[in-house]
Amino acid sequence: MEETKYKYGVRYFSRTGHTKQIAEAMAEELGCEAVPTSERIRGYTDTLFLGGAIYASKLDPSILGFITRLDRKHVGKIILFGDAAIGDPCKKMRKALMDKDMLAETETFLCKGNFKFIAAGHPNADDLEKAKAFARKWISE
Repeated sequence: MEETKYKYGVRYFSRTGHTKQIAEAMAEELGCEAVPTSERIRGYTDTLFLGGAIYASKLDPSILGFITRLDRKHVGKIILFGDAAIGDPCKKMRKALMDKDMLAETETFLCKGNFKFIAAGHPNADDLEKAKAFARKWISE
């Protein structure tokens, strides 16, 4: 049986719903579904958008578990995105991928993430439009 192939995929982990909002905006632009990292990749995805956030200065174990289970034979490009009030989750995801000898594209998407009083109201409509524009740049015809 032939393996199912997808042009684009969006996977994310979100405790607060902020990263989910970004993932859904990107997926809408790409014409695919945003799926939580709790679901494994089935088939092959040409371009995988992988998103997360920082919680108490670390990535959540769920996103790290997804990266640990990720098999390079199931993905082509990996593009990182995230949100954080402080720090950069893309750098932490990149390191986790590198620990598996997997590389992600150098360009990432990062927006402010709301935490208590820091960056209140983010991601906002402008952030989501920027996320869509970022995803659009990766669409190949």
